[in-house]
Amino acid sequence: MAFLYNSEIKNILLSMSFDERLPEGSSIGYGFKMRYSGSTTGSVNGAITMWDETILSTGTASLQVFISSTSSLDYPSKNSASLASLITTYTNYSLSGSNRISTQLIYAPGEVHSYACDNSCYQGENPWLWGSFIYPATIQNPINRQTTRPLKGGVSITSTNQALPLGAGGRGTMGLICQDSASNALVGLTNNHVVIKDPFYTDQRTYINPQNEYDVIDSSNIIEPDFIYQTGESQPVAPNGPNKIGIVLKYVPLYTSASTAADPTKINNSDAAIFSLACTSSTGATIINFTSSFQQVGLTYTASMPFASTAEINNLLTTNPELYSSGRTTGAKGSPGTLCPLRILGFQNSYVPYNLQGTQTLAFMQDLIAFVKPDNSASYSPPSPSSSVSVCPYPAWAGDSGSTLIANIGGTWKIVGLVFAGDGMPYNPPVTGVYYEIASSIGLACRIDHVASQLGIKAWTGSAAPIVNNNDITYITVSGSNDIMNLNCSGSDYYQVGLTKKHNIC
Repeated sequence: MAFLYNSEIKNILLSMSFDERLPEGSSIGYGFKMRYSGSTTGSVNGAITMWDETILSTGTASLQVFISSTSSLDYPSKNSASLASLITTYTNYSLSGSNRISTQLIYAPGEVHSYACDNSCYQGENPWLWGSFIYPATIQNPINRQTTRPLKGGVSITSTNQALPLGAGGRGTMGLICQDSASNALVGLTNNHVVIKDPFYTDQRTYINPQNEYDVIDSSNIIEPDFIYQTGESQPVAPNGPNKIGIVLKYVPLYTSASTAADPTKINNSDAAIFSLACTSSTGATIINFTSSFQQVGLTYTASMPFASTAEINNLLTTNPELYSSGRTTGAKGSPGTLCPLRILGFQNSYVPYNLQGTQTLAFMQDLIAFVKPDNSASYSPPSPSSSVSVCPYPAWAGDSGSTLIANIGGTWKIVGLVFAGDGMPYNPPVTGVYYEIASSIGLACRIDHVASQLGIKAWTGSAAPIVNNNDITYITVSGSNDIMNLNCSGSDYYQVGLTKKHNIC
């Protein structure tokens, strides 16, 4: 089967994602047929052999079921039987005019080897176990966390909403500077969960403790918008200090997974937000430079980067390009010049937790780009906890959210996605006082064509462009809650930014 990625494949993935036989927390993907290394073999109720190196030996595509816990494999558990039935069903599923689809079960994180190409483009990742709970900041110190003037993509940011209550410490990455398509104004791009405390549509919420981007600081009846700060490392933030660079303008709201399951037309495929940018800081430091601010911190490519087309993104499995990224936590990644090359794994649907009025709530995210860090050299292996060597043993980590995923397409670097999640997790083995952190083996990015369409943005060429006048930002309200993202009022377009008890009726 060829590496075809189209609406027919997407519909199959959607059906699998909502299948009642899928264990909770699992994800569905489509990509390179994979194998596990090692000689251990196992089976899922006789339906498919998992860890046998000999059975998955061709460079073709496959449907993939990513399970988050090996408890789903316990035989003869209900989950094991359900998984067996799920895999058998879709292994026997055929595309029109094509061969039978193969279906794989993948326990991630894990060491995964690809047969799609030779060792020079090996794709996979190890679940590195540290001797104690060690955050990557203790083994790396990328320049992405520093105050950067003029701005570049890949720098650390936070927002008032994510830094409050003071010291909460929410941080992420500004992926790049792009342009608002309607006004041509320069804006910063990141994830909604990096700068928005509650990213769900208002009809997914209640009026208890209404959250929005307008009256963020209200304890003294002083209305403040959701300010953006760079660097995001300084907590708590000063509302009008030198780190303030802009104000949240717009984000893509989300539906809960329960709402999506009840109505599959309600689609989540973008975790994204834009914010205004000032020309200079309160100290007079230049924030935007027309000759360098379109670059990425730590990456050597110095030209402005266009957004990849839908066809180019759909074709990533066929072209299998080198990938690059630059994030707040793990720094610059991608060959040449870094210790962390990246490659495409496939496309994926996944359930991802977000904050809904203070409670972690799943959102069903579709049509995502999955990527991995190859492990084809000892130089890419992580050091011991006591080592001072800086390496990148994972494709993404907490704090890299909002960074761009870049592909070398025909010699031109193009933005293909916006990094927002990974499969890393804390792990407490049955040994008292011993804790581990399992690094993400798979990074996830929202496709840039979806992000651009929903936010109304375009790539910045680096030429002179206007900025948003923050004094002209206005807010209106409508009665009740809804899932309307864009609203026209008296000839002007407004964007949903949350719930409020204050009124300025359209």
